[in-house]
Amino acid sequence: MTPPTFRRLPLVSALALALAAAAAPAQTPADPATERAALQELRSTTLALIDLLVEQGLLSRAKADELLSKARPAAAVPAWGAPPAKTPKVVRVPYLPETARAQMKEEIKNEILGTARDEGWTDGRRLPGWLKNVAIDGDLRVRGQAELFDSANIGAESFTVQSLLQDSPAWAPDLTNTQYNRGRLTARARLGATVKASDSVTAQVRVATGSTTGSPSSESVTLGNYGNRWSIGIDRGWIKWEPRQGWSLQAGRMGVPFDHSDLIWPADLGLDGVAGKGEIDLASGLYGFAVAGAFPLEEFANNRNDKWLYGGQIGLDWAPNGQWQLRGSIGLYDFQNVEGTVASSLPPVNQRAGTTPYLQSQYPAAVRQKGNTLINLNHPTCITTPSTPGCASSATWGLASRFRPVDLRLGVVARHFRPYELSLDLDVVKNTGFDTADISRRAGEDLSALKAKTLGYQVRLGLGMPRLREPGDWQAHLAWRHFERDAWIDAFTDTAWHGGGTNYRGFSLGGEYAFDHQTTLGLRFISTRNLDDKVRYTDSSGQVSGNMSSATLRIDTLQIETNVRF
Repeated sequence: MTPPTFRRLPLVSALALALAAAAAPAQTPADPATERAALQELRSTTLALIDLLVEQGLLSRAKADELLSKARPAAAVPAWGAPPAKTPKVVRVPYLPETARAQMKEEIKNEILGTARDEGWTDGRRLPGWLKNVAIDGDLRVRGQAELFDSANIGAESFTVQSLLQDSPAWAPDLTNTQYNRGRLTARARLGATVKASDSVTAQVRVATGSTTGSPSSESVTLGNYGNRWSIGIDRGWIKWEPRQGWSLQAGRMGVPFDHSDLIWPADLGLDGVAGKGEIDLASGLYGFAVAGAFPLEEFANNRNDKWLYGGQIGLDWAPNGQWQLRGSIGLYDFQNVEGTVASSLPPVNQRAGTTPYLQSQYPAAVRQKGNTLINLNHPTCITTPSTPGCASSATWGLASRFRPVDLRLGVVARHFRPYELSLDLDVVKNTGFDTADISRRAGEDLSALKAKTLGYQVRLGLGMPRLREPGDWQAHLAWRHFERDAWIDAFTDTAWHGGGTNYRGFSLGGEYAFDHQTTLGLRFISTRNLDDKVRYTDSSGQVSGNMSSATLRIDTLQIETNVRF
């Protein structure tokens, strides 16, 4: 390692002064004992300074010994402690008070530490240089949440009985609570490391709380499990190659790469797969961008009908001046092989069980939330004769519609009130894959009366600081949402709105306040109710009823949280 250089005077002058004083001839004082004590004190100070330089790695021990050996003969004085020789010339040895020596020592120490920080050097125990390319970040959130159910809500048993009746279509057959208020504490913890391997290659690994087999839309864990530990999993694990500024290729498990709002892509959601991004300057303050990706959703070992998501998006961003910014994008998504198809044969039994593909188009109960239209995939014989070998006693649900959504986003930001920003965002999604003829064919029965409910939109108004970093920073928002049942796959929806899923309308009002550095306090109130498609029928008892998609379900949610980022 190249020896460090001194940039300021105190360290050099202190050492020079000490060595000169130690090497200077001494005159016999009036009080020899006092003079000898002063010389001894000066010698101790000089040796302490040299030891400090050696200790800090600024001076080798060999160099220090050489320096002392040169100083002794040049002094032409008797050995330390011997009576001073009489000479005709009188040279006074300077006396350094205790306060001056302490100040000098502190200046030397600060000079050494400052130089070490500026030049990035230290002794042999220093950290490896590659750590300079590693960035650690994370956050911890603790939230109190109350879910308040309207007393007029339909009982949950009316939803769950659909699985026993095995009739198509069905909605929300997994819903187990519609009338009992719920209060709980939740937590979310994330810790990641981002490594810059080169000028063009970056990688990240991040762990986070949350279920590894349940809903992919939330990383929160509910507290209150008899002291058991939280579930932790790999939340991010990607490699990104960026050969030029604004152009990149990313592979692994990543955040949603598309320009989006929380209407269709929740903040906690991650995707496995490959994505490419590109940006191009079109004019002063105007640039275009494009994103494309392929993401596996479910892979089968004995079937080629794996489930995939393919997506593409193009958009424009225009900032005509420092006060306005406008952004718009359109995205097309294709969820392949996610739609359900009724079984064409009886379930495989005996040695064929588990080796023959069967009902792999089902919509897994572990990931689905509520809202989407479902069809029963069991073979008709299993419905009429449940005792048939291999048949299930309850329905196996699959998605009725195909999903090929088109998403349009528009946003404007006004910065006239710096440092505050005023933003207005519109997000509209339309599922173009809904077709009643196709649904009837895959369901094995006539479902032509099923209404197409395939539109979703959200309008959001925001005001506050663009980032919450320092004490006093704040943000506030007001959002209105209308989300029809088959506009988007309900597995990939925000769990805070309507308890997760689709088929509702409502609003969200809230804000965050930074009461310390990178530490915020947040409050949000969300009120939603299900959508009614106005379809009514007369049941066997003569009562007029609607389908379960129209069943009354109103939920108010209150969230209070604190979040620390680092």
